[in-house]
Amino acid sequence: MNSLKRIMVGLDLSEMDETLIRYTAFLCSISEIERVYFIHAEKSLDIPDEVYDSMPNGMPADEKLRTSLIERVDRYFGPDSRVQVEVQVVEGSPLKELLHWSKVKQIDLVVVGRKFHMRGSGVLAQKILRTGRVSVLFVPENEDSVLSHIMVSVDFSEYSLMALERMLSSALPRPEVRITCLHVYQVPSGYITLGMSYEDFDERMKGFARNKFEQVLDRFPELRDRATLRLVKQENEDDVGELIMVEAKRAKADMLVIGAKGKSAAALFVLGSVTEKILRYNDDIPMIVYKKEKEEIGFLDALLSND
Repeated sequence: MNSLKRIMVGLDLSEMDETLIRYTAFLCSISEIERVYFIHAEKSLDIPDEVYDSMPNGMPADEKLRTSLIERVDRYFGPDSRVQVEVQVVEGSPLKELLHWSKVKQIDLVVVGRKFHMRGSGVLAQKILRTGRVSVLFVPENEDSVLSHIMVSVDFSEYSLMALERMLSSALPRPEVRITCLHVYQVPSGYITLGMSYEDFDERMKGFARNKFEQVLDRFPELRDRATLRLVKQENEDDVGELIMVEAKRAKADMLVIGAKGKSAAALFVLGSVTEKILRYNDDIPMIVYKKEKEEIGFLDALLSND
C-alpha cells in the first residue's frame, strides 16, 4: 500500500522555494506521489490603493503571487508531468493555513524548508514540528537530490515501528536503497548492584537490541536482506540528538526517518524532545518525522492564536 500519495509544500517567496520545488520534483520522480499542493500564506493580502494601482493590469495580490509561483513550479513540473500540481496563495498565518489545508486536502506529508543561512527565520519548521498533527519532511537549504541510503532512528517503541512501516509503504526505499536502523542505547547505572562489570552489561544491552531487531525483521520481512542495525552507546553527557546526527553523517545517509509521539498542549511548551534536538543539529540531511495520523492534541487552536 502506497502511503505517500498527496503532499503539501510550504513556500515563503524566499530562495528556499527553489530548493523545495526541486527536491519535491526529485521525490516525485522516484516514488508514486500523485498530487502536490504548493501553498504560500500571506498574513495579509490587503494592499494600499496606491500600490494596487501600480500593479500590472490591477492584478490582485494573490493572483500576482500565484502567477509568480506557478512560473517557478513549471520549471520542474512541465505539461508532461504525471503528477497533478496545484499552487495556492492564501491569507493568514503560515502555520495555521498549512495545518488547515493539510487536513482539508488529506495530506500524507508536509514539506518545509530548514534554513540556516538563507533569508528568513525558518521558525515555521520548528513550530510545525510541535503541533503533533502532521508528518513532516524537513529539507535543508543545501540538500542533494539523491536517495541511496535511508537511516531510521529506532528505539523499538510503537512510534519507531510506525515510522518504519510508513517509510516502507511510501515507495521511497526502492530496492537499491540501503536502510540502516540506528539504535542509541545506554548502560544503566545499576549494573554494579547486579554483580556485573560495565563491559559485561554493555554487551548485554547490545544483545537486547539485537534481539529486538530480529523481532523487527520478523515483523517486516522485506527488511531482512537490505537493512542493517547500527548500535551507538550514549554516555552520561552525550546529547542524543547530536549522537544521531553524527552517526547519520558518518554513514553518509541521504535521508533520516524518525517516528515522533504527539504531545499534549501543555507539553508543547516543554523544550528538548529528542526530535527537536535532532532537528537543531541537522543542517544538511533531509529528515522525515512521521506522526500518527489521528493523534490530535487538545487546545491547539488556543495555542496557535499566538502565532
